[in-house]
Amino acid sequence: MKLLVVGIAGQVGDTLALQAIDAGHEVVGTYRQREPTVPGVETFPLDKTDAAQVRQLMHEQRPQVVVDTSALHNVDYCESHSEEAFKVNRDGTRFLAEEARAAHARFAFISTDFVFDGSGAPPYTEAAEIHPQSEYARSKAEGEHAALAPNPEHNLVVRPSVIYSWWGPRHQSASSSGKGVNFGTWLVEEVRQGREVRIIDDLVTSPTLASDLAGAILALLDHHAHGIYHTAGATAVDRYHFSKALVERLGLDAGKVRAVHAAEFAQKAPRPSNSSLDSSQLARDTGYRMLELPAALDRFAQSRDEDLQA
Repeated sequence: MKLLVVGIAGQVGDTLALQAIDAGHEVVGTYRQREPTVPGVETFPLDKTDAAQVRQLMHEQRPQVVVDTSALHNVDYCESHSEEAFKVNRDGTRFLAEEARAAHARFAFISTDFVFDGSGAPPYTEAAEIHPQSEYARSKAEGEHAALAPNPEHNLVVRPSVIYSWWGPRHQSASSSGKGVNFGTWLVEEVRQGREVRIIDDLVTSPTLASDLAGAILALLDHHAHGIYHTAGATAVDRYHFSKALVERLGLDAGKVRAVHAAEFAQKAPRPSNSSLDSSQLARDTGYRMLELPAALDRFAQSRDEDLQA
């Protein structure tokens, strides 16, 4: 199977590409600004909001599956830049999905738990009605529709929650800022350097390890699944207790992690109080089970140890 991974410079795209190669698939990838180094993968620059660029790349590469991991996902930035958010998260996704269909390829889109508003009875199943609150969430909700509409019997939408991973030197050197670009790595490095971090304790999510999400996506593709699937970590937990558990697992000073309420942060965009997800449908349909938090933290720690020893 030939996969085109859009947004391969990000933590999900990078991890997905490596797992796909290990599984024997051919992988090519795209990036927007910073050219990544992914062993065994040829990469190409692509602005997914440019329909002509998308059409040309799809014609040249002829993938069998296109996975769109690229998004504008700074929630507060999207709140004040809604036009840009919809251009990337909805329109760019629509271009990719339409051109994938024209190339007779399946299409998969990475959405978000933020399409829910925290009401009702979380953890949410796929049957729950969505109520996006922020511009980011609305753009991703419309991105879901854009992803499925061109080919509903073959296309796929997955919803993770608070994606994290260890983002080592290979990735940091590719970043224009020289810094890690995900919550897990940022948290660990802040505490390791002795700095106190303030983490919200009244927002519940289902933290999702990037490698676990990649495994779920490949399982769904292997089973020719279509429609919407939740692919989030199996443990619902507030961000403070998640952060404390991660720091403790690495043997760092959990006292540096301080609990605060969401109201103490001047955030432009509203967040759901509980956006935890039920991913049992994934297990029923594919046999793939998302990791409970302790197992996910063990895998995170292993990735960090292997990276530091390399």
